[in-house]
Amino acid sequence: MHQTVKSFLNTLNFSVGCCRYYFNHNYDQIVRFCNQIKPREFQFTKCLGNSWKNTDSPGHIMPQRFFSCKQDLLKSEQENWKVTSARYIDMAKRIKKKLEVMYNKYTFSMGNPMIRFGDCVYFEENGCIFRSKADDDEGSVEFLLSIEDLGFHDAIIQRIRISPDQGYMATSINNSNTEESVCIVMKLEKLPEVECIIPNVFSFEWATTDVLFYTSQKNLVCHKVFLATFANRKHSELVYTEQDPRFFVDINCTKDRRFLTINSNSKTSSEVWLVDCSHPFNSPILVQQRTKGVIYHVEHRCDELYILTTYGEPAEYKLMKTPVGSYGMENWQLVYTLKEKTKLIDLEMFRDHCVMFLKHYGHLYLNVISLVSHSVQSIKLPAWACAFESEPHPDYNASTCYFQLTSPVQPPKRFAYLLVENHLTEEEAPITITCRTVRLEAKSKDEILVPITVFYNTNSKELHRKPLLVHVYGAYGIDLNMSFKTEKLMLIEDDWILAYCHVRGGGELGLSWHKDGCMHNKRNGLHDLKACIMLLHELGFSQPKYTALTGTSAGGILAGALCNANPDLIRAMVLQAPFLDVLNTMLDTDLPLTIEEQEEWGNPLTDEKYMDYIKSYCPYQNIKPQAYPSVLITAYENDQRIPLIGLLKYVHKLRKAVRHYDRSMNKKGNLKPNIILNVQTGGSHCAPLWEDSLNEVASHLAFLYKEFGCERD
Repeated sequence: MHQTVKSFLNTLNFSVGCCRYYFNHNYDQIVRFCNQIKPREFQFTKCLGNSWKNTDSPGHIMPQRFFSCKQDLLKSEQENWKVTSARYIDMAKRIKKKLEVMYNKYTFSMGNPMIRFGDCVYFEENGCIFRSKADDDEGSVEFLLSIEDLGFHDAIIQRIRISPDQGYMATSINNSNTEESVCIVMKLEKLPEVECIIPNVFSFEWATTDVLFYTSQKNLVCHKVFLATFANRKHSELVYTEQDPRFFVDINCTKDRRFLTINSNSKTSSEVWLVDCSHPFNSPILVQQRTKGVIYHVEHRCDELYILTTYGEPAEYKLMKTPVGSYGMENWQLVYTLKEKTKLIDLEMFRDHCVMFLKHYGHLYLNVISLVSHSVQSIKLPAWACAFESEPHPDYNASTCYFQLTSPVQPPKRFAYLLVENHLTEEEAPITITCRTVRLEAKSKDEILVPITVFYNTNSKELHRKPLLVHVYGAYGIDLNMSFKTEKLMLIEDDWILAYCHVRGGGELGLSWHKDGCMHNKRNGLHDLKACIMLLHELGFSQPKYTALTGTSAGGILAGALCNANPDLIRAMVLQAPFLDVLNTMLDTDLPLTIEEQEEWGNPLTDEKYMDYIKSYCPYQNIKPQAYPSVLITAYENDQRIPLIGLLKYVHKLRKAVRHYDRSMNKKGNLKPNIILNVQTGGSHCAPLWEDSLNEVASHLAFLYKEFGCERD
């Protein structure tokens, strides 16, 4: 159930058309592939901090009417970057060299993810897929596929599915310049060969030995499900079409392989159709018609459906069950309810146990539910841990649940939980680092307590003089990415303080935490962020002139809003593919995700109150002449989610406001902020390739080191 539940939670917590992948990570959960290695499918990546764990928001394609304006602004910014980046080159080179050394030092234990299927093990390395016998002591390996040999350059392997008899393998491949993937179907005979290549595929699953179901994605929209056969009678046919543009469709398979599930999800409701794997040509069966406010996901065990859902009170996730054939929610029986302020990160289904991966006020837990007795064991995990990942495709009949624990400054370490014995074992000791973790709570404007996680070097003295890097996201119910990144550990070694502000709009304290920070509550996240930074300074963690703020994608909204409302709290800001023009985006329904996003931001086209409310916090709309911090923004030319024209116009308007303020003050010698836009050629919203990621991280850190007058040997 590992991939199915995780992708289900991602679908609901993110924008429906957000970046959702099945190999690793994240948003809270979507799995992304640049900053961390997580054993989520077949992803060979490096541990750097440019992915958006899973990232996020409004996908938008640039309207044609902006073409001329965009080209002029883009050319100007590219010329400006050539000049301004020169001052950071030497520092960036030194940082890059250090990061490469640290990566080799701290990621030695992060082997390539492997998937056991029957008596074989499949694994990916350097763009190739291999197969070996699980119990082969001689270690013989069979080569199956090379993406380079197939003509795919600068591409990654995202997902792999093996047919039940291991006669076929389906693999999705994605180029770094686009979010649309192709699915390669290979026949695994004595000499593996390509059977066909299917374009624009998002998710896929084998129903039988030669029947593949898949979804088609175009322009970030996924509404159609197809069936394809490959043995005697090769053909494909349309199985399902979603008519509501607010919904996104994907396919999963239950852990026992009894059913395929066609899942159609918006941000506030779900609908699941079952395909019996033993009769794949029969019409899908509806489990429960979509109902506003009810989201659900389906698993199967012993002729019963186990349903993860928000149905009923309280409005948090619950585990329920119902007999096969009695599908309506009037038949659902409660098995377990999450306690208040608890975040469900993942759920793994075994034959007789259900393992829930939970977060409660920053601490991680396992809740293990016996599906026989319905007893519950709760296991508190080590205090240093901030994020975890279960291992890919565990055996349904296994008696041990394996997973990894990590933090921004602690590489992943493997743990095992013995289901029958109720015993947790640490398979690897964490690496000893000179870092302390502190958990705080800041009182927001409405008296709500907002969690903060702080990391700093235990040998540091005079913390009020140390540089502070504040992280924020606060959208789509997604947690801040708290997985390991090499550059975070480098900053700790250089006496930086790292603070992660878990503001409302994110998902750190459950579904209600997201609800209290979206739609007409979005400004709560801004008040939370301000309260967090002020508390950090009051407690002696740095001071405004040594404080920087960072955010990615939708995290740019709160970062940009704070930059307008309280620029005196920070000295610098670094944003990656930031969403900064909420109002104009939500007014343009020609963009592919605008309608879906209405359930996160509101609809300003039909409701004047939302028009005024969005305008009150939108970063682009609220730029004004004042003393701004320095700003570095990285954008991607092929980003479908964040229109480049919006970022070009934002930077242009911000520079104009800075110049106007300088003229009005009429003071010589004032320190002027650096407002820099780095537009990466190509690239998409989800993640660049390894070398590009390394260069970006190095340039971001070089910018911050220069702003704070820090030097690095």
